[in-house]
Amino acid sequence: MATHMQTETTMTETARKICKRLHAYLRLGNYEGTVYAVYPDGIYCNTSIGMVSILSNAHCLSPFSALVSSVKPFTRYEIEEGQRVLLGNERIEIPDCELMIDLSQATDYDLSFEAIKAVFLPNDYDVRLRHILRTIESNAKSDDLSPLVADIRQNEFSETVRPLLPKLHAGFRDQDPNACREAASQIAGIGVGLIPSADRLLCGYMAGYAALSTALGRSFDRVLEMTRALAGSAAAHTTELSGAFLLQSGEGLVSEDLFMLVRNVLSDAAYSALVASANRIAALPLGGGADMLAGVYLSLSMLYSASPID
Repeated sequence: MATHMQTETTMTETARKICKRLHAYLRLGNYEGTVYAVYPDGIYCNTSIGMVSILSNAHCLSPFSALVSSVKPFTRYEIEEGQRVLLGNERIEIPDCELMIDLSQATDYDLSFEAIKAVFLPNDYDVRLRHILRTIESNAKSDDLSPLVADIRQNEFSETVRPLLPKLHAGFRDQDPNACREAASQIAGIGVGLIPSADRLLCGYMAGYAALSTALGRSFDRVLEMTRALAGSAAAHTTELSGAFLLQSGEGLVSEDLFMLVRNVLSDAAYSALVASANRIAALPLGGGADMLAGVYLSLSMLYSASPID
């Protein structure tokens, strides 16, 4: 990869956190990509190793992202869709707008399902699920999927998804990847925006399933077989950006806040910590936090089994 010569006008932002999986790739070599989308608090780059995100403090750390303490909105850097992105071990650069993200001081965070350790089924499991449900109810929007789990008036999207859920639950209970693929292909893409509500729900569902599976003693390989089946099928039936996030979830990666939420549910963590992590997800900058929480709630409430599955 050609190295961009840093000039006196190059603006440098310092990353304080980085997804460990992403950093491992960057240590192996140099990569190129293009800017896919730009928001005040996030830059999304389509690269040869997948969708890479540069996020401000408005977000938590997400799979394949770096978190920076940006001094101004990214939209003020004259970044445009299609501009070239250069990625390496120490930096991410967008040469056309002379922006460089310094990764040298960033702390690696493991966002893998496999890193969710010491989880178990607590005696107050149902109480913990009710805390998630209350957070969903208090953050519901008129066009999200909250009505799937809460006593809220149905909308066109929840009415479309509701009859498709039994097939999804059955696929995961039976450990049947083909059934999961079929259900995911019907559910994915329902909703509005670059990341539709149903896709956020599926990401939350995979996270809840993975954490519950760990508590029940399933192998990580078995978990990945199921999540990859769901994610691969769902990604083929939705937007490019949403599909990228689904595929990252299918590979066993979750956001930092989602990681904390499922760990707080499946442990003896204080209720205040559980509610705080749920509220952070509900307040996602791009919206849709209640959809993700609904996915977590559905998997944790519908897939519980008293017997471990190898």
